[in-house]
Amino acid sequence: MPSAWPKGGPAGALTYGVLEVRPASHRVCCNGYQLHLSPIEFNLLFHLIKSPGKLFSREELIAAAWPDNIHVGARAVDVHISRLRKALLPHNIIRTVRSAGYALKEHET
Repeated sequence: MPSAWPKGGPAGALTYGVLEVRPASHRVCCNGYQLHLSPIEFNLLFHLIKSPGKLFSREELIAAAWPDNIHVGARAVDVHISRLRKALLPHNIIRTVRSAGYALKEHET
């Protein structure tokens, strides 16, 4: 069961609809409850939430989310995006552009 999230986010927190990302503490809240994400999933979400609507290629997401000394294939992004989507259910906020990449939808649906 998710844990309750303290009200009133700190400075630097990014919000998107019911989602709040706190980069300083590497915490994510959705609908008032803390989500438990892997470091890679957190990095992907943080990169996407900084520019809602902007399309990022898999290569750009790899550069943003994985350490420099780790080599991963482009399909690894797909796996982690899938896990991130499951963690964010029922909110469908990540848009896939076939053969191009991923973006955070400009407006939550």
